[in-house]
Amino acid sequence: MNEGMLILLSLASGLYRVEIHVAGRAPGAKDWQTLACEEYATRLGGGSIAVETKWYKTGASLEKKLMGLTPLLCLDPRGPACDSERFATEVFDRLDRGGSRLHVGIGPASGFTDALRAEADLLSLSDLTFPHQLVRVLLLEQLYRASEIRRGSAYHK
Repeated sequence: MNEGMLILLSLASGLYRVEIHVAGRAPGAKDWQTLACEEYATRLGGGSIAVETKWYKTGASLEKKLMGLTPLLCLDPRGPACDSERFATEVFDRLDRGGSRLHVGIGPASGFTDALRAEADLLSLSDLTFPHQLVRVLLLEQLYRASEIRRGSAYHK
């Protein structure tokens, strides 16, 4: 069963929807990952980007869901690395081109298959390897940072 968590990001324009698709077990309500995501929900509240996390028990079930979704951005070490400004540009370009919707895949421990890599846009958050639940926290922070960059706030220095 997929469990979703809705987080609203604050932006000045339009309604955007980002769906984060993750292979692995959803954390419990009191796990540190959930608490970290709730912190970003508090910081982001009341805005115009809805971010929902969907969990899949296996990498195969995740990939089956991701195949055919557009626009699709998969976090993968084979993708180009970028700084926060480029990340903001990449995300909002895809949102603007994709009918205000973006799907982001966080892969299983074994990584994405070549078939999915060929279909998706790839992006690397780091040369380091992280557990998928930590990547989700990093991704939410970067989405918040991207929204603040676009808004022109002082959050991103």
